[in-house]
Amino acid sequence: MTQDVISPYRLTLQSDHLWLDDVEYELQQELGRGKSAISWLYRRTTANSTLPAQIVLKRYCQTGHQTIDFSQALAFELCSYQRLQCAGIAHPRLLAYSHEYYCLAKAFIAGELISDLLIRQGLDDRHFRPMFAMAQQLEQHGFHIDYFPTNFVLNAQGLFYIDYEAHPYNGEWDFANWGIYYWLNRDGMRQFIATGDVRHINQPDQPKPWVTPFQRQRESLMRRLANGASPIGK
Repeated sequence: MTQDVISPYRLTLQSDHLWLDDVEYELQQELGRGKSAISWLYRRTTANSTLPAQIVLKRYCQTGHQTIDFSQALAFELCSYQRLQCAGIAHPRLLAYSHEYYCLAKAFIAGELISDLLIRQGLDDRHFRPMFAMAQQLEQHGFHIDYFPTNFVLNAQGLFYIDYEAHPYNGEWDFANWGIYYWLNRDGMRQFIATGDVRHINQPDQPKPWVTPFQRQRESLMRRLANGASPIGK
């Protein structure tokens, strides 16, 4: 599937700078660490360009938490990008990738992470409604994604999935049966972000969220959205 993915620009890395063709970017900060990669924010150093002012460079590395074999990580991401395009959900544009540097570059999506919103104020129907709509759209196209709250940004244009991970649909890992429990676990997410200890959000020794404490809240939320109730606070 990935043989059809052509890198839009040539990517070159050198120390704390990168180039997309001849357009230079300078490293600004680390954005986060995932199961198989570290993401970095870069800013364009020149004003005259049609390329984005800020981009994200995702560099794959060996970790102790890989769900995809390291040697297949880039190929899987490119395949996932095609799946997201097929499903038509909001996600960052792929700008370049490199087998030499084993990385990819994508547009930076400004806004607030769902995980930050969850910790700061909690989430309500205004956040869950577009997420359920996105999940339904993905399911209709035969895919599910990583519904963890750090993978989503909300801005004036709507909800964006900023990761590229996408799999053939499996209801065990969809939003209603997996991701929603992370979106409801405000205290657990706060402690996880502060400490990195997955015991605050996951059941022992498995990549499954705590379910029982949030079951009634989940059921109430899903009934309310199914009935078309107005968002909380409206």
